Amino acid sequence: MTEQKTIRWGIVGTGAIAQRFAGDIVYADNATLAAVCSRDPAKAREIFSRHSGIAAFDSLGAMFASGTIDALYVATPNNGHHSQAVKSIAAGIPVLVEKPFTADLEQALEIQSAATASGVFVMEAMWSRYLPAIIAVRSALRNGVIGNIRKLEADIAWKQEYVPQSRFYDKSKGGGALYDLGIYPISLARYFLGDPDHVDASWQTMPSGVDSSAAVTMRFGETEAKFTCGFDRNGSNRMVIEGDKGVLVIGPVFIKADGFSVYPSRLLADLVQPGGGSLHARIRRKLFSYLPLPGIVRHHHGFEGSGLQFEIEAASDAIRRGLSGQPDNTLDDTIAALRIIDAILARPPMAD
Repeated sequence: MTEQKTIRWGIVGTGAIAQRFAGDIVYADNATLAAVCSRDPAKAREIFSRHSGIAAFDSLGAMFASGTIDALYVATPNNGHHSQAVKSIAAGIPVLVEKPFTADLEQALEIQSAATASGVFVMEAMWSRYLPAIIAVRSALRNGVIGNIRKLEADIAWKQEYVPQSRFYDKSKGGGALYDLGIYPISLARYFLGDPDHVDASWQTMPSGVDSSAAVTMRFGETEAKFTCGFDRNGSNRMVIEGDKGVLVIGPVFIKADGFSVYPSRLLADLVQPGGGSLHARIRRKLFSYLPLPGIVRHHHGFEGSGLQFEIEAASDAIRRGLSGQPDNTLDDTIAALRIIDAILARPPMAD
């Protein structure tokens, strides 16, 4: 493919994340939505009616054979990712797989093996890595904005009612807090700091057998990264990175960052930019955002839509260049993060 080609994307799935992808692709350069695959093509056309001329299919085979797409976005429930990605690879169609990549590590390794053998592009849709603010944070950290990094802290949690058959709590559907939420801080910690030297963790289970919450500590040389995730509460959804020369804060909500701030101390960071969605926290963040406090540097990286356009652009660019993966988010990165989760869940859960 030439670098100027507009990549024609097909979507399998019609749920909320598929609709976000379709909504955001209009903001992406050199990418367009061309087709959707669903058990109900008529309903799919209705859902994506804002995209004129979209083709609808009732099977991936029919979509692939039509010649209407250059790449596939897998937006189905977690337990469908493996089979659909493998079919796409077998058809020679580049594929972007929504996170979590698969329902377990073994399935991810099978996809990696198929992709390696065929040379077909495969990427996990870890969209937060591509947000302009996150890319800017990585650059700022490497340039020593807060000096030597000593600590990274993150919390990501949204309360979910316990329904055993839901995608959050059903093991067969790839449920669990680590797969659904914990994957974000694991991925971003590795993005900022590299491979951890040591991982320690504890987790709590639900009657369905999946993890409802977890607390993880990762060590990167002299740097300690701690994060918590869970369906048992609404968390701070903030990331704090401390160095010997300052403190950098992302969010809330850090996975959808539209900027970051640098503070001279943790005390000031916690005062000005607390986490959480409580009225008190929101008032403090809004109040202090208007005050030109000394020593605080704010970096704004706003965007239209919900933010998926940046991963779409990155994947489309890599596909045009004929790459088998996206350099800042390779399958090795995906597998490394899943290995960490697999090792955590191999430990016995905490007793009630």
